[in-house]
Amino acid sequence: MYSILIIFLNKHNIITEVQNGFRGQKSTTTAIQSFIEGIQEALDNGLQAIGIFFNLTKAYDVLNHKVLLDKLYSYGVRGNINSWFKSYLTDRKQFVEINQSGQLNSKYISSCKVLNCGVPQGLALGPLLFLVYINDFPLNVEDGQLVLSADDIHLLIIETDENVLQYKVNEDMKKLEYWFKKK
Repeated sequence: MYSILIIFLNKHNIITEVQNGFRGQKSTTTAIQSFIEGIQEALDNGLQAIGIFFNLTKAYDVLNHKVLLDKLYSYGVRGNINSWFKSYLTDRKQFVEINQSGQLNSKYISSCKVLNCGVPQGLALGPLLFLVYINDFPLNVEDGQLVLSADDIHLLIIETDENVLQYKVNEDMKKLEYWFKKK
């Protein structure tokens, strides 16, 4: 399924260009390089710059399944393939098993819990679904340069006037807060 989805996303150029994580020819290095180039250009032109950094802790664990399926649908993943993803995400269960080292027959196993959000980790499909989920994030940034590297987000806002810079920072932060809350 990973191969089918990645071919579809690449063929239709769906994943935003500012995303550097889990993509061919891009990496954390290209993300950092892009961000530093933006800072250098601002400084060379005598501009003010503010960098804002987000790390989405436990990002893969909190993805809303309905929102993810709706996003897949909006990008054109419909019909049987969308139904497959719904089946893949629905009624997943997990439990915790703890073995106490050095003690025979001493382990704890929790009861199973149904997962209502998150994507399975340890497989290539999880990060790819995360990229789909966060793909519309750049639409909420008007005044800054955004660099994404999977769950790391770097926002660079540049301006000549300090007051205008602060205004732009506040406006983008409001929009990003709204994006996070609606998820």
